[in-house]
Amino acid sequence: MDQVYLKKNWQKATSALEKADYKSAISLLLKIQKKIPPESGVQFALSEAFAGAGKLSAAVRECRVGVEIAPHSLEGWLHLGRLSLAIEDGPSALEAFQKARAIDGINLHAISGQAEAFAMAEDFDSAAKIFTEGLEIAPHHVELTIALARTYDAGGKSEPAEEVLRDACRASPDQISLWLTLGFALRGWDRIEDAQASCEEARQHHPDSEELLAQAASFAYEIRDLDKAVSLYQELLKLNPDNPIVQNDLAQSLASLGHHEDSERRFRALTESFHYFTKPWLNIAIGKKFTESDPDLKAMLSISKQAALPSDQKMHLNFALGKAFDDVKQFDRAFSFYRKGNQQYREKINFDAGSVEHYFDLIKHAFTAEESERLRSFGAGNRKPIFILGMPRSGTTLLEQVLCAHPEIGTAGELRDLARIARKFSMTASQPWPACINELEQQDISQMASGYLESLERQNPKDAFVIDKMPQNFLHTGLAAALFPDAILIHCVRDPLDTCLSSYFQIFPGGIDFAYDLADLGHYFRCYHNLMGYWRKILGSRLIDLRYEELVGDPRKALQPILEKLGLPWSDGFLSHQESIQRVDTLSLYQVRQPLNKGSTQRWRNYEKHLGPLIRALEDVLGR
Repeated sequence: MDQVYLKKNWQKATSALEKADYKSAISLLLKIQKKIPPESGVQFALSEAFAGAGKLSAAVRECRVGVEIAPHSLEGWLHLGRLSLAIEDGPSALEAFQKARAIDGINLHAISGQAEAFAMAEDFDSAAKIFTEGLEIAPHHVELTIALARTYDAGGKSEPAEEVLRDACRASPDQISLWLTLGFALRGWDRIEDAQASCEEARQHHPDSEELLAQAASFAYEIRDLDKAVSLYQELLKLNPDNPIVQNDLAQSLASLGHHEDSERRFRALTESFHYFTKPWLNIAIGKKFTESDPDLKAMLSISKQAALPSDQKMHLNFALGKAFDDVKQFDRAFSFYRKGNQQYREKINFDAGSVEHYFDLIKHAFTAEESERLRSFGAGNRKPIFILGMPRSGTTLLEQVLCAHPEIGTAGELRDLARIARKFSMTASQPWPACINELEQQDISQMASGYLESLERQNPKDAFVIDKMPQNFLHTGLAAALFPDAILIHCVRDPLDTCLSSYFQIFPGGIDFAYDLADLGHYFRCYHNLMGYWRKILGSRLIDLRYEELVGDPRKALQPILEKLGLPWSDGFLSHQESIQRVDTLSLYQVRQPLNKGSTQRWRNYEKHLGPLIRALEDVLGR
């Protein structure tokens, strides 16, 4: 009777496991467990059921009992290892996979797991060694190859990571995942042109790959080849016409090119076809001025009340509604929506204010006056670069577009070259950046300057002066000054509260993790403010402060010091810069197409009662 009972329940339990009915499986297996002596099969099945139900601690417990009963069970040790990785118990995972390898030394799952356990402990050298052992057994194993490359990268060894991926792509050009990984890796190392070249090579082997086409489109957009990006997005839509993300990216590219009627039409089509895809609403909101009776405002409010709306979609809609209510001057309501949107985004990221402050201090300790003077003596005598620095939303894009109205000034956009140069040098130095700058010599500076100029020339070969408008180059002001002692460095200064509030009202593409909490914003701005004060002390008149409020109020006065430094005459085109704009790739793409105006000055006063955490964080900066 008992045997029949046990067999029947075991069949029911295994059937429940197959159907992912973990609750039933657990109940049945616990009943069996009470009726028989400890048995490994039951323990392992119970562990699997607990894991499926998300009860990982219980799953580990049962699996441990299982391997004690059956210490030669390869699958048991592998399961225990995977569970230990899942709960981030690196030592236990390492032990389990070592036990598995003692049973079967060439088992790839055991090898991969052992390497992952080493990586979890940040022992990347040991992890790479184990992954390499796996590739000696299976030379063309795609997953192991990618894992090895990522391990090298995690350990700060981008060159061997790249070598592994390139060798694998040459050996197995049919594996799309290898090409995709190489492309994204190169992009992650701020080598976007190389990433694009790799993607184009991959597409020669896989001309019909939708994934590679999507990668090519994103890379084209990033390097400001917007016409090509549009063409590629259109090609993507032929393969998958119902993809809302591609449709949105195409519309965004058209907006950057100034084709606002076409982009708006596409954004609106998306809102009609994909009710719960709200990013187009944010793009529509940014590009228009709302009225209180605006049907778009009513439509967005209606959608926001839908209980089924996913959290990330609510986030975009909250920012859009914040913009709408700001337009109609319902500032309390606007801030309420902006606060909700920022809270939703803040939950997705991990911003560490202490780490930011520490890094800023390291910069000041490294770039002493003496060290800066030493490096300056090595620099290139080239005046072509114009560096525009500042906080996001401080007027950097506006200044860029105004200056580009001069016939001898062009732009390369927001280049990542300075950050890439710093990172590349630190990989071969004995210390991380910026501490390693004392290892820089004449040859290093010359090579860095030449490489930077080559990149600048690729972006804009024709103009006498070319702008690099990466705002956060303020972190690398010392490096820019060292590479090009004669180049002009322009620091955009805007009212701190206006700057921070404008940042708080945006969703940035990435890398601006400090913008979604008022206290975080204030802390970051204070660190930035102190660093710029330090650069002024070190660089003196080589650094020009340009006030946003003066640029929109008295542009001739604001621009005169810059023109004197460049040796250029005044251009009346500065006053009608919006007429010469062809493309804008930043969040300011709509604002900078307007004539110079004071509409965004002192905007913070509309929200003063909501800005307590920001104002308190900025007390020293504001002089309060």
